[in-house]
Amino acid sequence: MSHSKRYIHIDKHIITQGETINFNLYSTNKEHTQMSLFLQSDSMVEGNDKVRLREVENLYICDDASANYQHYVETHIQTIASSPDIPTEKKAEIVYDNATEVLDEMFKNPEALGNNKRASNMVNGFVTIVFKDNFVIESLMKITAHDYYTHTHSINVSLYSLSLGVYLGLDEENLQILGIASLLHDLGKSEVDYKIINKNGKLTESEFNQMKKHPKAGYDIAIAIGIKDRRILTGIRDHHEKMDGRGYPFGIKKEKISLFARIIGTCDVFDALTTKRSYKDEMSSFQALSIMKNQMDTHLDMKMVNSLARMIAKK
Repeated sequence: MSHSKRYIHIDKHIITQGETINFNLYSTNKEHTQMSLFLQSDSMVEGNDKVRLREVENLYICDDASANYQHYVETHIQTIASSPDIPTEKKAEIVYDNATEVLDEMFKNPEALGNNKRASNMVNGFVTIVFKDNFVIESLMKITAHDYYTHTHSINVSLYSLSLGVYLGLDEENLQILGIASLLHDLGKSEVDYKIINKNGKLTESEFNQMKKHPKAGYDIAIAIGIKDRRILTGIRDHHEKMDGRGYPFGIKKEKISLFARIIGTCDVFDALTTKRSYKDEMSSFQALSIMKNQMDTHLDMKMVNSLARMIAKK
């Protein structure tokens, strides 16, 4: 196999019939000793190409085409998510991996133009899987990352929130809005010192005061990237408010906390408890829900917690 170029392995399920690719696709021979051109850039993927794809074990792109490939995935994520030819778990993996890439870039440059559109594209894929594909919580838990990083945490919270939204009977339009709000709920952490976010242990009072600024910072960033829907904005700003009024940033309580903020707040805590951190092991779903019901009953909306518990019990 030639080593003059560097190749990146891609998932062949992503290549969608009827779409034009702007990167070369490569495959290997049966012995994996030689790379050959499978489909040339600027070609439309036709029916016979999809037949050929079924016979190909591995598919590659050149590493210098990775930006074009990433843009292709983002642009076609809803088509991929709705494809009847791709198993639900595989679609979930593709959408999750794409979201991880995009969120990583967004946290590095949160106010970049186009971020609102990129977030919306990702959520379209999520909503398609959760709403139209009858996506079940058991499959969801197989793909959610078990180590806590801000961007993977945001994706997990979005998936849990959407699944809970479906369980609560929200329509597709509200799920789309909830998905964006939950995906971006921690965007304000991009303005918090990285050492504080990833500190191994309890935060000092000063550090916690810095951390408490992230919901309002996320709200401001959301406005800066063109988000105007109040459901999204309040979902981001108020996800750390508590039912007894002891939350932040404004100390509002009960029904003054928007529905989306209460859903996101519940799923935020659940994911934080069930993922591994540098200073703690992950809990089981049962352990996490027990703590949420018995120790956070004045903080979280118990209607949301009980619905989450029933939803998970159905898996």
